[in-house]
Amino acid sequence: MSENLAEPMTELSRPPILDALEPSRSVVVEACAGSGKTWLLASRIVRLLLSGIAPGEILAITFTRKAAREIEERVVDWLHLLATGSDAQVLVFLGERGVSADTALLRNARGLYERVLVAQPRLAVNTFHGWFLQLVDAAPLSANLSGAMLVETDSRLFDELWQSFAAGLQKAPESVLTQGFVRLLGEAGLDSTRRLIRCALNRRSEWLAYGDDAPDVAEKIIESLRQFLGVAEDSNALDEFFSGAWATDLQIYLGFLEMSELGTDQAYAKSVAVALEEPLLALRFEMLRGVLLTEKNTLRLRKSSKAAEKRFGVEGVVHFLETHTRLGERVLACIERQTAERIFALNQDACAVFAAFLAHVDEFKKARRQIDFVDAEWNVLKLLRDEATAAFLQARLDARYSHVLLDEFQDTNPLQWQILLAWLDAYSDAARPGIFLVGDPKQSIYRFRRAEPRLFSVAADYLVREFHALRREQDATWRNARPIVDVVNALFLDVPEFAPFREQASLAGALPGRVELLPLCGKAEDEERPLREGLRDPLVEPEVEAEDLRLAQEAESLATRIAGMVGVWQIEDKGSDGLLHKRAARYGDVMLLVRTRTHLACYERALSAANIPFDAGSRGGLLAALEVRDIVALFEFFVTPVDDLKLAHALRSPLFACGDEDLMRLAARAEACWWQRLQALAAEGVATPRLARAASLLGQWLQAADRLPAHDLLDRIYHQGEVIERYRLAVAAVVAASVEANLRALLLLALDLDGGRYPSLPRFIDELRDLREADSNDAPDEGAIETQCQDAGRVRILTIHGAKGLEAPVVWLLGANAPARPPAAWDVLVDWLPEAPSPQHFSFFGRKEEHGAARLPLFEAERVAAKLEELNLLYVAITRARQVFIASGIENARDKGDTPYRQLEAALEKLGGGLVYGADLPAQVQGGPLPATRVAAVADEPMMQVGERRRTPDAAERFGILLHALLECRTGGFVAEGWWIEQGFSDEDYQRVAPVAERILAAPDLQRFFDPAQYRRAWNEVEVIGIDGALQRIDRLVEFDSGYWVLDYKSSGSSTERLEEYRKQVTTYCRAIEAVFGGRSVRGVLIFSDASLIELP
Repeated sequence: MSENLAEPMTELSRPPILDALEPSRSVVVEACAGSGKTWLLASRIVRLLLSGIAPGEILAITFTRKAAREIEERVVDWLHLLATGSDAQVLVFLGERGVSADTALLRNARGLYERVLVAQPRLAVNTFHGWFLQLVDAAPLSANLSGAMLVETDSRLFDELWQSFAAGLQKAPESVLTQGFVRLLGEAGLDSTRRLIRCALNRRSEWLAYGDDAPDVAEKIIESLRQFLGVAEDSNALDEFFSGAWATDLQIYLGFLEMSELGTDQAYAKSVAVALEEPLLALRFEMLRGVLLTEKNTLRLRKSSKAAEKRFGVEGVVHFLETHTRLGERVLACIERQTAERIFALNQDACAVFAAFLAHVDEFKKARRQIDFVDAEWNVLKLLRDEATAAFLQARLDARYSHVLLDEFQDTNPLQWQILLAWLDAYSDAARPGIFLVGDPKQSIYRFRRAEPRLFSVAADYLVREFHALRREQDATWRNARPIVDVVNALFLDVPEFAPFREQASLAGALPGRVELLPLCGKAEDEERPLREGLRDPLVEPEVEAEDLRLAQEAESLATRIAGMVGVWQIEDKGSDGLLHKRAARYGDVMLLVRTRTHLACYERALSAANIPFDAGSRGGLLAALEVRDIVALFEFFVTPVDDLKLAHALRSPLFACGDEDLMRLAARAEACWWQRLQALAAEGVATPRLARAASLLGQWLQAADRLPAHDLLDRIYHQGEVIERYRLAVAAVVAASVEANLRALLLLALDLDGGRYPSLPRFIDELRDLREADSNDAPDEGAIETQCQDAGRVRILTIHGAKGLEAPVVWLLGANAPARPPAAWDVLVDWLPEAPSPQHFSFFGRKEEHGAARLPLFEAERVAAKLEELNLLYVAITRARQVFIASGIENARDKGDTPYRQLEAALEKLGGGLVYGADLPAQVQGGPLPATRVAAVADEPMMQVGERRRTPDAAERFGILLHALLECRTGGFVAEGWWIEQGFSDEDYQRVAPVAERILAAPDLQRFFDPAQYRRAWNEVEVIGIDGALQRIDRLVEFDSGYWVLDYKSSGSSTERLEEYRKQVTTYCRAIEAVFGGRSVRGVLIFSDASLIELP
């Protein structure tokens, strides 16, 4: 008998959700935000491994590489804990996952780490697309898919294909296809036609699925649409309207109108009489439409009255009204028939053009052995549905996986579900794998990627029916404080579109929380457009536009509020020991959410003005960043040295930091171009230090530009020109990290573009120009700021989509009163029921008035789905917040009461009214641990040579190192408690040094260097290259209007014997800074541990 190491968990004490971890059962779990879906999935993998399942038999599929990496890292970390943790830790870990361990199981658990690391095949944690590509690679040779390269059909590739497609049509102007293309251009215009085909290309999986094995998908869609619309072949609505006895009713109607003495009826009578004689049917019909219908195409109202009975008689009135209604309904029916005919004609041309374009795209990719993600999905489905290949591929899958785990299933699209269904249906009952499916339909926010939240319920029913799966719900969140959960329940419990929504609970205990709405920003009275007399002369008088300051007001409120909460509010955060600890709020605790990035620049300006560090990571914005444009201007100068504007741009950039006086000296010379003038100034020895440096470096780089690839040239410029360091010193501290990230991202981009091997610099510049003009989804993103954790001290700005899976103590939804975006015109309408193997409808549509009555139910279903996604977005936004959720916005004329702000307002009204629910967060206790930024250890020095022994610092040196670090942290504003422990110091060391730092920071004579209100900018731990080429590190650099001050901290007193050595050291620092900011005053100051100072000229 093995020894029991833990008490077994009884059925009464076992949480129902732990049933989801039972390896022998298939399970479907619907879990709310913050309930631990990743924990559950990773725990299921550990339970499978504990039960003896080989790592290679497990397949976990999620939707993003980040999520896949997180799952794999969590499993490996847990297995490492099982291998190295104490028996008590291991028993607690296993108990939390419903396992009662004995000695044998404990020994098994400790061996899992090594077993998984060396396993072949390995544990598979993959994305959907990654798995599809593996299946494509595993396809038989007859499928002709092996060796295909994955590409993404972005806007630039689409533009290239569109141009080549249009060029091909021009060669056959009389062809049926070209004529259809011309009609499409005439109906929609060039831009809308491109959009129509681009949207269809994005939805071509539905196009292909609708056609299935049909030889001509376009013909199948057209024939189905003909029946759907009720359009007969060669029919004409006007011909049918004016056939038969149409004139008889109209003559009767005319007689009644002529009997009326009313002026309007007399006018209508004249119109009807003219219409009866009009030979053009279209014009005749329009005349009748104007008589019988209103401008909105509704039947004109006519009703019985005493005057009408007197005029026509009682029976005459009835006859007149019946005739009016009958004719009006015939006109309305004809209008709808005409609309159906136009819809059908549009789709005939659009389907023909798109089918030809799709064939063109396929030929392009086949010639290059390329596939994209849609190709991968569709080819996998064809392989699994084709009897000739299904058995082969099924055998490969059956032999490998006995357990499949599907994460974030609410983001699945219908085609992906059909692939899974084809695979799972092919199993015999005995060989079926165990399935674990987890997701949350409330968090389905990717309709633009064809995600279908209704598939979750369909898949769950299928697994219960075919795999006898358990269904479990987890409606309790570990993330959100109780007040936030209360508001979530008030928001969604009674919303029909969000049904079924189960009431949620919070497992966060007494965690303080708060939901707050800021008053909407309204337009000020003085913002109205100024009145003027007469016309404005645009040649001499600029147009004065009334500025809408509402966004600026919201942004200012944002900056003011963040500045007031950081360092003041008390946040509860989980420490390394797994317990909650109270600390002061940091900038990194704040996450700003936006629906779109349209107004992001306004918020960024406000944060910058308030010196609040932030990380926006603007999508597609790298090449628009000022620092990147500086470098591109420099490259353009290399290509065309006579371009004076590009040279001036480069000289004014922080790379050379030339001022107006420098440029004026160049402008005053007589040489043909500025580059020749700069060379002449340098040759004559009369150039300023900045111009001389520019002439020297530009001359070297011009020569290198002729022989080096773009990446290598850029790398040399960064090194020789000290680009990163100079920009870091030149820009505001709050944006320095993002500027550096963008510069590094440009270097990586140069390497990525054609492997960095561009044969010429002009081609590289052309590529950058194309990328800059590309769609924001395809243009390179701004650089990611490298931080070790969110506590690095930057407010994060994200879209709601980008924040999926993230959380923060404080979340702020900006622009919350903006209405949902209206549906766009010129797109594709698809109806694919989640339980159906293929779409039931596929058609193109244009303007709203051309939707047609037959398609109105489909458009209504689209509207309902779009509204549900807006609700899902609000759910995702509010559930990112652990403790505080704030929403703000501006007054909006299109506000119909359904914006997120109004919905939150209604929820707070249910909870008692007002704009705040929950209590204020406690204020940080004064005198607590000093907030600071996570900094590199001040003791960091250039890397030692291999084999060189590093001398251990003595007590005095350790005191000085910690003092430097503490001053840096104290003036920076934000790091985790206990940071000194990470740098090798004890709490006793910290307590000994802290009073010295406080004395320095409180000294009246030193306030000008530490009080932000008294200086312009300041930097800590500034690295700069000295005039001798050696790397210098300055403790603190402070910029005033009058110039710069170099601060050097000393742990000794001012009477030290090394005073002269310290003077020389600071003088060297000052010279190095002067070389960077030539022309500005640079002074130095020594600051000692007794708070005394010595100023140096």
